[in-house]
Amino acid sequence: MRPVPVARAASGHTVELAQAVGGEVRAVRGAECWYIERPFEQVCPDHGLRAADLRGPRQYMQPAAEPLIIDPAHAFLFDIETGGFSGTPVFLIGVVALDEWPPRVVQWLARDYVEERAVLVHMAEWIRGRDSWVSFNGKSFDEPFVRDRSTIHRVKLDRNRQHLDLLHASRREWKSELPNCRLETLEHHILDRRRVGDVPSCDVPDLFHHFFKTGNAGPLRPVLEHNQIDLISCVELYVRLTRKAGN
Repeated sequence: MRPVPVARAASGHTVELAQAVGGEVRAVRGAECWYIERPFEQVCPDHGLRAADLRGPRQYMQPAAEPLIIDPAHAFLFDIETGGFSGTPVFLIGVVALDEWPPRVVQWLARDYVEERAVLVHMAEWIRGRDSWVSFNGKSFDEPFVRDRSTIHRVKLDRNRQHLDLLHASRREWKSELPNCRLETLEHHILDRRRVGDVPSCDVPDLFHHFFKTGNAGPLRPVLEHNQIDLISCVELYVRLTRKAGN
């Protein structure tokens, strides 16, 4: 597959949010935040997924346990971007519904610190009826993080029935073959794809703080694209690590 480029914003001038990342303001129960929706093909044209990959229940063979059956009609994949450590805000939440074709990434972005609550409200509303969660390291980080922040903001986040963590599953599948099971390593060795110009995760909080302080959304574009590519890669890993139920 071709490398996936992540755009770098031009410096020296202020870029409006709509110009930088697209999207629009969306409100749910009076809570406003920025909404972005992008088809997979716009982010990664040769993602390698087929409609059949996301059609019908899939199962993950858990070690020493019953298979995990995932009904895509009640499942979603998610990834978050935060201030970097416990107690800091959630700035961005990205999700993919696993029963849609063609697939798309949906993101909710806080335009300031106050809008963190709105981002959580939008996620809470969107996931109603979807009790199968899929993530990469989400059992240890993303899920506890959004639940803690939702509690602080008094946002009711439905409980999940099951959670497939692709990091744990990848370690079980490929640990002996790979130097590590970081997402970029899996992209390179398992998905046959490399990122070009990706923003380092350690820089993400500073880029959000800069946006909140200056209003310049230009540097946020690679952050949102980083999150979008993470989600697309995770859907590909989900397909690789599961099989059609009944097979």
